[in-house]
Amino acid sequence: MKKIEPGIIVELKYTLREEGVHGEVLEVMDEHWPLKFYFGAGSMLPAFESALKGLHEGAHFSFGLPAEEAYGLIDPGKIEEIAFKDLPHSEQFPNKAFVIGDRLVFNMGARGEQLGTVSEVLPQSILVDFNHALAGKKLHFTGQVLYIRKARKEEEEARRYIEPNGIRSNSKLSDGPDF
Repeated sequence: MKKIEPGIIVELKYTLREEGVHGEVLEVMDEHWPLKFYFGAGSMLPAFESALKGLHEGAHFSFGLPAEEAYGLIDPGKIEEIAFKDLPHSEQFPNKAFVIGDRLVFNMGARGEQLGTVSEVLPQSILVDFNHALAGKKLHFTGQVLYIRKARKEEEEARRYIEPNGIRSNSKLSDGPDF
């Protein structure tokens, strides 16, 4: 029986909720659009992989991750005030009209481009939260292991899942997309 272990490709369906099994739905990956990844490459949350390790194909799972084991606690140092005058003139910020909740990429000089969420709009500036969107949230995953297979040579070399045809396709539960 195939089980999840380092160096294999895993395909999952799951529902991600905030706080617990009855919390707000944050994300759904189903059998038509599953999560496919190379297990053990470090691309997933370590606690997420730890909870899945050893599960067999077809197994159901349900587990929670505290914020500290997921995307961390909210770091107040990652909330910055950016003056409108310091924003570049560009198509990205044509009129400098922002709304709370806008998610934008900001060029932060030596720190490069960073994704931030507008948390407050002030008369001459905005407060931008550069924490991960799920920082500070307890996460709960409920789902099923759909498929497990040995990684192909190119996947082993890249240590990541690679679509065989270069196109995102349906789960292995079907023979592929119907065109």
